[in-house]
Amino acid sequence: MGLFAFLFKTPLGLIISAITGLILLVVVGVVGTGILALTGGPAPCTPSGGAIEINDAQAASFDAKWDGLDADLAVGSPSSITLTESEVSSRANKYIDDEGGDVDDVRVCIHDGFAEVTGSVDVLAGSGKFKVSGTVDLTSGRLVVDFQDIEVGNVPGFVLGPLEGGVEDAIQELLDDITLEHTYIPALSEGQAQVNGAP
Repeated sequence: MGLFAFLFKTPLGLIISAITGLILLVVVGVVGTGILALTGGPAPCTPSGGAIEINDAQAASFDAKWDGLDADLAVGSPSSITLTESEVSSRANKYIDDEGGDVDDVRVCIHDGFAEVTGSVDVLAGSGKFKVSGTVDLTSGRLVVDFQDIEVGNVPGFVLGPLEGGVEDAIQELLDDITLEHTYIPALSEGQAQVNGAP
């Protein structure tokens, strides 16, 4: 009996053929998705407060404002600060650089009630662009992100959908390293984030 006859005419051959076909389909799907993730992708988010400047001065401004907020809260005084898209984006890039992350060119665009984050992530085969939108909660002593949408490269939404939970969990795990000393309530509006603090 020839190989063709064995694979397509016997019960054992049909099972082997089906399993092999399924494995090949999964491999092609994974490779295809990987290629789509590394090609094209979402454009940088559109800032509401003018051009976003990424530099050390903006990151230092963020730190100075946050330190002032914490100082007020430490002595029992409620306080608030307003952060620009440039300050938030610069501080995010500095945090990623300090932690040795594989994410580059991060931009945070702030809109009424939500924010968008765009950038690129380095993987073994190259670099893929991403866009994440959602809201943040700072009231539990840690930073919790509520993701509303995730885009990666040219991966279609119906393919990315089942993977979003894993991506969200991975991002949240990184954010869990950030501990907050007080209760902060962010209010997002076009181009800026006001952070109200309670001791």
